[in-house]
Amino acid sequence: MKTNKIILSIFSAGFIASECYAGGAAAGGATEWTQIANNVELGSQYSQQLKEYALQMNQYQQQVQQYVNQYQSYQAMLQNIGQLPDAQWNDFQSSVNGLRNIMDQAGRVSYISSSLDSQFNSLYKGYNQYLTEANGGSLQPSQVYQEISEETRQTVNGSLKALNLSQNDLEDDVTTMRQLQTLSTSAAGQKAAIQAANEIALHQTAQLKRMHQTLLVQSQAQMKAVAAEQAKEDAIRADIEASYSPFADEIDDTDNQPAGGRGL
Repeated sequence: MKTNKIILSIFSAGFIASECYAGGAAAGGATEWTQIANNVELGSQYSQQLKEYALQMNQYQQQVQQYVNQYQSYQAMLQNIGQLPDAQWNDFQSSVNGLRNIMDQAGRVSYISSSLDSQFNSLYKGYNQYLTEANGGSLQPSQVYQEISEETRQTVNGSLKALNLSQNDLEDDVTTMRQLQTLSTSAAGQKAAIQAANEIALHQTAQLKRMHQTLLVQSQAQMKAVAAEQAKEDAIRADIEASYSPFADEIDDTDNQPAGGRGL
């Protein structure tokens, strides 16, 4: 009888293991445990990517601030000498290209981060609660990125209007450089161009700071969600391991009995 009981215990443990690890036919070959582990790994990747984007935004912010300082220095020079020398004007044109590239990169990060926010929200149904806890309020990253994009477009177009340029023109190297060359021929033209660039750079500095903060909050919220999911996975693991212990104890007790004391 004991032998039959041991065999039955081993068979039962094997059946539980196959159901838990392989998922069984009813589960479609995937267990909740496996799904949670996959979610944890994917969620961690999302959060890490957001941290890297936050660092990138901080670096962009510092670079744009340097442009602001440069433009303000040029404005002071214009007041003193009337018109910038060619060397300084060439540096200004290069900085305009640099500013535009940063705006393009920030726009791409904004788009990707908004997509990650949506994907993470689908993966973790309670994500909004973690956002509230991380921010101390009701932050919606996707909405923030959309607002930043719209505000930037309005600011750029408003600042460039006096130069007969638009945001679309700014994205065109040939058009921008041709117009800047035209403006370089007079002190008034230089002043207008530098003023427009300064307004855009100041706006971009503030928006990059806002993006940096939003990305950090978004990353923190995701890490909270991942930690909660990890705790859930650990609980399932512990429950599965606990289900094996009665069978293991049964086998150990039987094996430790003296040979003469076993039932026939």
